[in-house]
Amino acid sequence: MARTDQGPAYLRLNGGAALDHGLRYQPFYCEENAWWLCAESALGPGERFVVFLLSRAGRCPLLHQRAAPPGRLIAWDYHVVVVDGQCRVWDLDSRLPLPTPGVDWLDRTFALAGQLPPIYAPRLRLIPASEYRAGFASDRSHMHAGAHRFQHPPPPWPPIGEGMNLGAYLDPEAPRPGQLLDLAAARRRLRAAAPGAP
Repeated sequence: MARTDQGPAYLRLNGGAALDHGLRYQPFYCEENAWWLCAESALGPGERFVVFLLSRAGRCPLLHQRAAPPGRLIAWDYHVVVVDGQCRVWDLDSRLPLPTPGVDWLDRTFALAGQLPPIYAPRLRLIPASEYRAGFASDRSHMHAGAHRFQHPPPPWPPIGEGMNLGAYLDPEAPRPGQLLDLAAARRRLRAAAPGAP
C-alpha cells in the first residue's frame, strides 16, 4: 500500500476501530502490519493466510478504506490483509467490522469491481501465514522519497527480515509465492472453508 491520493492527515482525523484495538499498526505499511498480525492470538485457532490484493493495472481499487472518504474508492498500489482460521478477514485499514466474514468482506470491498475496466479486476495472492512470516523481508526502500526521507512515516519497530523481497509478492501474473486467485475463485474458496459450510 505504498501510495494513495489521500494523505496521512485524513487517517488521523478519521481513524476507525482498527486504531483502537491494540494491534500493531502503521498507516501505509500494510505488508508489515499483516506480518505482525499473523502472530496475534486474537485471530484464534486454525490456519491463517496473508492475502495480497493486486491488479494488472498496478492499482487495486477498494471500498470502505479509512484513507478515503466514506463511499469512495481508493486505489492502492496493493493492499494486504489476513484471513484467520474461521475465514474472517482482518483488514486494519477498513471501516468494516474487525474482523469481517470473508465473503462479506470481499463482496463489500469489491462491490464496484464489475463496473471497472477489466485491467482493474482484483487478483488475490493467498500465502500461508507461516510461510509469509518465515520468508517476508522489507528494508522499506519502496517508501523512500529521497535521502533520509519517507513518503509516509515508517513504523517505530525495526524493518522485518534482511534485505527486500516485497516485489516477489506483487506480480499479478506470477503463480508463486502462494496461490493466485481471481475474485470469483477467492469467494468460492472462502465460502467453502467457512465454519458451517456444507
